[in-house]
Amino acid sequence: MAWTSTLPAHLLNLIKNSKYVHVATCSKDCIPSVALMNYIYVPGEKLFGQTDNKNDYIIFVTPQDTQKFNNIKENPKVALLFHDWIIANNLSVGKESISGTPTPTPVSHDEQRQSKLLNLLQELNQAELNQMSASIGGETEIVNPESDESKYYKDLILKANPDAKAFIFEKNTAVVKVRIDNARVSNNENRTMFLSKEKN
Repeated sequence: MAWTSTLPAHLLNLIKNSKYVHVATCSKDCIPSVALMNYIYVPGEKLFGQTDNKNDYIIFVTPQDTQKFNNIKENPKVALLFHDWIIANNLSVGKESISGTPTPTPVSHDEQRQSKLLNLLQELNQAELNQMSASIGGETEIVNPESDESKYYKDLILKANPDAKAFIFEKNTAVVKVRIDNARVSNNENRTMFLSKEKN
């Protein structure tokens, strides 16, 4: 059983369905950096070439000439921030779950572009703030850019983020896997819960 199955249902849904995550890295000189990234959540059984892995991963693509990538090479420990700004099913426009559940989008490209802001404003107007944040701690692994594994994850990321195709398949990009090791959850009443995976 995957460790993330023990997380509160709302938190797991947030991790699975958000479009962006804040990725915090730190250099060997302790200089921090934060970047906003497209990503996918991949449970252990959907990892490349594996069916019984008990770990869960956040996976993203990054250019190799960035501070973030250099930091990851020097220090594989990272923190990821998720926040459910509003209660709205599939608010993340243009993202589809790798589980096969699509995010509803307008029929034509023009309608999609014109309605993104309108849809967001309507949902903001109708929904109430939920104000739950989750900070995920984990360890990174850089996937060989020339490998079949890299192509496998890039295809999954493209399926979830079809508007990011040009970025995902840039020549100088690399896939980064983040193994989820712990979670710190805070709500709008300043209550915090820390959950950590037992080390095997």
